[in-house]
Amino acid sequence: MKLLIVGCGSIGRRHAKNARKLGLDVVLCDVNEERLLDLAAETGAIGCYADYKIAAKQSGADAAVIATPSHLHVAPASSMLEAGMHIMMEKPLCSSVAEANELKRMVVDAKRVFMMAHTFRFRNEWREVKRLLDERPIGRMFSAELIGGWYLPDWHYREDYRREYAAQWKQGGGVMLTSMSHFFDVVAWLFGDIKEVVGAKMRLGLLEIDVDDAVTCVVKTSSGVAVTLYEDFLARCPRRSIRVNGEHGYLEADFNRGLWKIWDVRTKRCLPEHTSAQANLFKVLEDGVAYNLEPDVFPLQCSGNDAYLSELKHFVSLLNGNALETDLGIDAGIEVLKAIGSDGIVDWANTRMN
Repeated sequence: MKLLIVGCGSIGRRHAKNARKLGLDVVLCDVNEERLLDLAAETGAIGCYADYKIAAKQSGADAAVIATPSHLHVAPASSMLEAGMHIMMEKPLCSSVAEANELKRMVVDAKRVFMMAHTFRFRNEWREVKRLLDERPIGRMFSAELIGGWYLPDWHYREDYRREYAAQWKQGGGVMLTSMSHFFDVVAWLFGDIKEVVGAKMRLGLLEIDVDDAVTCVVKTSSGVAVTLYEDFLARCPRRSIRVNGEHGYLEADFNRGLWKIWDVRTKRCLPEHTSAQANLFKVLEDGVAYNLEPDVFPLQCSGNDAYLSELKHFVSLLNGNALETDLGIDAGIEVLKAIGSDGIVDWANTRMN
């Protein structure tokens, strides 16, 4: 199988190297000649193109991975579909629902496999959270909090962060498009379809960027779970966590520390007559019920490149089965875009919050 990688930045490089690990023939396309030739030498690519239109016509690839900046997704994907290729699309799908709907029409007409690269679904830690939530250890779920943050200048340390696509409005950057697209997909995967979103895009920090550097949202899901989301480009100590609150307590995963915790009231609650022998208990009122606030802690296996490798394997398996219907199809990308563009999200990013 011959795979065309369109865009040879960090994520395109990863996909190209993984494709070689899977024994695929790799063709590369990028407007940056130096980057293109460096990756070609590293991966043994069988072809290189600077123009995606020429690559579409001449490469003879069976499928393409679109790994360009977000605002440049639709045009190359359209050319590849016209050439008869299957598509794996990096997130977010594109910049607007209108663009996405037009691309969907092309996908349907072309009768080709289209898969969103929503990598969190392939990460061991998120799959473990999914398994635990499906088992309902804390009973009925009421609410959840997903929190993330990382410092943009530390992302690609040797490069000027101001030139990152994530830092530029014209390239589809900002926390909302760059990071929250992961969170919105995870919310739908874990808790059901997103029904309503309210929140705000903000500029809170001093980074030299023209996009939102922080986003906070509350999401209503079809299962009745209320989910609070927060993500930024400002956190000097990286963080990524989820806490789910239910009728018996909470389940929490700290992905950066590789831990998950569970607190169950059925083992942590003590009536007044049973507290005398136990130290370090918390009482809401002096003569009330007491609680052991310490959760039970377990290791959480976290993914690295294996998640991206599993993602690409899944795409190949879809191609081998000609699976035109998949839960990671273009509709998954469109639903994320609808959440991102919700009328309930106000834009405070154009005015710095002092």
